[in-house]
Amino acid sequence: MLQQSFTYQLASISEDAIKPAAKMFERRFGLDVQALRVLRLVGDQPGVNFTTLAAQTRFERSATSRILSRLIKAALVRRELDECDARQFRLFITDKGIELRQQADPLSLALEDLILSALAPDERVQFRQTLDKLSDWLARAFVGELTRRYPDAGAVLKSSARSKGR
Repeated sequence: MLQQSFTYQLASISEDAIKPAAKMFERRFGLDVQALRVLRLVGDQPGVNFTTLAAQTRFERSATSRILSRLIKAALVRRELDECDARQFRLFITDKGIELRQQADPLSLALEDLILSALAPDERVQFRQTLDKLSDWLARAFVGELTRRYPDAGAVLKSSARSKGR
């Protein structure tokens, strides 16, 4: 029997960490963790456009759009037409969004610290280094290596990229 795959284990760890935290964030700040992710991305990249933001969230574009609409309606984010391309808009965090983030970010860090408390300090450093190395390889080389080893994956990836571009 196939042992539990590490990708399944990573997804499970993520779910186990996010679910209880999500309820806390919603109760304290009125936003779920996905909305906070969008708020943080906008705050970290003043003037980001929707296309870039949607790719960075790793959510479906429609989900990112719904979250963004809620943040705009709550006056946490504002959007402005792009001066160079009227079909695009740029996103900015508002003062109200900055204030909410200043309250939420310390809780996020404290929860991450609590999650990592199961590891010794040197294990934490090694774990972060390993995650960084894996993330870098996935972003830089994984798709190329995947399509080299499994040529039929190339067609699937191209098809998926076209459907996301709609």
